Amino acid sequence: MERASNAPLARALDAVRGALAPQDALHFVMLLILLRHEAERDAEGRAGRSRAGHAWGAVLSRDLWMRDGGEAVSDVRDGLGEWESRHSRLRDLSPDLRDVRGGELEPLVRCVAEAREPASLFEDCLEHVQREAKGGDYYTPADIAGLLSGLMEPRPGEHVYDPVCGSGGLLLKAHEYVRAHGGQVGELAVYGQDSSRTAVETAAVNLTVHGVDGSLQGPASSLTDDRFESQTFDVIVANPPFNQAGWSQGARGFHRGWRYGIPPEGNANFAWAQHVVSKMSPTESGRGVLLLPTAAASTSRPAELRIRAGLVEDDVLSCVVELPAGLLPHVRNPVALWLFTRSKRSRPGWGSADRTGQVLLIDARDTAAKVGRGRRTLPDEARNRITDTFAAWRGAPGQVSYEDVPGWCRSVAATETAAQNYDILPSRHVGVPVAESEHADEGEQVGDLTRELYSLFETSHRLEAELHDLLRQW
Repeated sequence: MERASNAPLARALDAVRGALAPQDALHFVMLLILLRHEAERDAEGRAGRSRAGHAWGAVLSRDLWMRDGGEAVSDVRDGLGEWESRHSRLRDLSPDLRDVRGGELEPLVRCVAEAREPASLFEDCLEHVQREAKGGDYYTPADIAGLLSGLMEPRPGEHVYDPVCGSGGLLLKAHEYVRAHGGQVGELAVYGQDSSRTAVETAAVNLTVHGVDGSLQGPASSLTDDRFESQTFDVIVANPPFNQAGWSQGARGFHRGWRYGIPPEGNANFAWAQHVVSKMSPTESGRGVLLLPTAAASTSRPAELRIRAGLVEDDVLSCVVELPAGLLPHVRNPVALWLFTRSKRSRPGWGSADRTGQVLLIDARDTAAKVGRGRRTLPDEARNRITDTFAAWRGAPGQVSYEDVPGWCRSVAATETAAQNYDILPSRHVGVPVAESEHADEGEQVGDLTRELYSLFETSHRLEAELHDLLRQW
């Protein structure tokens, strides 16, 4: 079921269906939201009317409502000229509406003009973009983004970095976390980079309409052209493309000093893992969180195993959380969170427990809630249980004493993982699996079995690739 705030946008998109492609309609709405934000912001701080104010005035007076599409986009872009000079040229977010006749844009303009919360409407646009595009490459669902921030606990005065920032959702969730805990928007510095021009432009607009200033770079891959090369950060959050092949082609930085080993050119998972660790502040407070396919926690391919072993032996890996399948749009791979930290010693900001030489493993595969046909989400109680477990393990203030819970969590010594080929997949360590409900919905059971089948397919392909590697070595 769609959120209630999504209904006006859905109605507007339905009204223009046939006249505009969904992607063009959504990008036009995004531009209008930014124009409204800039006009209202300028109205609060200026005596006269700005370019954005004049353009938005044309919207409110209905002058823009009946324009042909090409003229309307031109007027909106003109109104955003000052914003573009400060932030980013909106090339990929400027739809070609030259064939759209006068009056056909009215439902979209009305939707933005009448919206109570333009920032919320922008989030609805992002959800529609990933649904229509069947991709979601630059969109992380709010429940997952909230979990990452809850585990990292960003604090006022810190610097947060997303090396594959997409629409900027993870950076915004970090701000939301700080505000929810008594901080102010300006007390957190955020940085992002992405290889997609569309993603960088979207993130710039997204941060602006939420009242957040940030430093964004791109289009360029953080792995091969790090635009923040000389900087490290207090908090790293990342949801990179999974199993990315060809990531190093033509890369001037491919042969840089990878601390734990050179990642395979055919899969970027452990390139991202090493990048996150390399960008963490060298102080004890440096920490990061990364989404990876669950197969990365147990793969025995030599190059990847060597890197995973290095992360465990160097004691920078603090926790792995195995998540339910089906949480990420259009991603069939089961996923896991990897948490990194510079120090696990007892200290303020960490907790009273010294966890040196240990890794916390959490099996949260059975915590999803079904929302609509084929969609799953991570409810508040599941996110809270995961973050509370990690906090208790650290000995954070206000938490109960940590205990291993069969079927849910276990604190494992690095020496134990070494004896098992550095396999850190939680479901193989925490003990008794969670029992399936005898009264589970039949459709949900079919969905679970389908996701399990895709997981087995992935394992089969991985083992086949590893076998080929071994045969080539012979």
